[in-house]
Amino acid sequence: MTTRPLSPMVIFVHGGAGRFPDWRRQDAVAGCKAAATTGWQVLVDGRSALDAVEAAVRALEDNPVFNAGHGSVLNAAGQVEMDAGIMDGASRATGAVTLIQHVEHPISLARLVMTASGHAILGGPGAEAFAQQQGVAMVDNALFRTPYRIQQYQQQVQAETADTVGAVALDARGNLAAANSTGGISFKLPGRVGDSPLPGAGYYADNRYGAVVTTGQGKHILRAGLSFLIMDLLASGLSAPEAAAQAQARFHHRVPQGQAGWIVVDAAGQVGVGHSTQSIAHAWRAAGMGDVVGGMEAG
Repeated sequence: MTTRPLSPMVIFVHGGAGRFPDWRRQDAVAGCKAAATTGWQVLVDGRSALDAVEAAVRALEDNPVFNAGHGSVLNAAGQVEMDAGIMDGASRATGAVTLIQHVEHPISLARLVMTASGHAILGGPGAEAFAQQQGVAMVDNALFRTPYRIQQYQQQVQAETADTVGAVALDARGNLAAANSTGGISFKLPGRVGDSPLPGAGYYADNRYGAVVTTGQGKHILRAGLSFLIMDLLASGLSAPEAAAQAQARFHHRVPQGQAGWIVVDAAGQVGVGHSTQSIAHAWRAAGMGDVVGGMEAG
């Protein structure tokens, strides 16, 4: 009887791409490292890559530094509308939610959509009605509006970073997963949906090749089909570092001067990060590392 060898576990998270003000850079990196630590512990406990990315993104949604969950930017009406998506690399099943206003952790609702709704994407009041049917508590929209975001709104200051959050993971059984969550863009029209909840744009995972999540200008990412573009590089035989490096040229071929960032893990457990913005906040840990490594990748 033969047994399958364990895979090298990996958790990799990002906290957005763009121009981080100096006073936010340290907090963004620290938040990414804390979320990666949370996801890593899930993997160490023997749970799945899906569990790990959900846990990591929940931690980022709870952190007011980021534009997801508590701390999301405000739309033109002064309200928070959130999107999230998650994908299982084993089955390539997806779950996503859009225009969420009263659910504390959109990423967990996205996973419920994947596992319990019979659909791939639910939005707005219908998604929140489904959440209530699943026993998810509703919260006041004011919970998500931090003093920093209220000040931005009142002063009509556009956020400098597309600080959507995301995570990819590889578990010990060789399963991959990807997840992301966002409050969208400042002053967006109510009802605007970006790339984050859409597989092939904001995220993708396939056990044969790897997993990727993106961040940045949603309209640029959508035009490029950026996550699937990177997955195609992995499918061609490139490693995660190679695919991440080559993605920028392909992205700009489709969307000249497009603004985005991406993190990648391949089926062998290698990781890659890339961006066409000033910087991207990220953190990761893999088997054999003594601790989480995080930074503000500049380019």
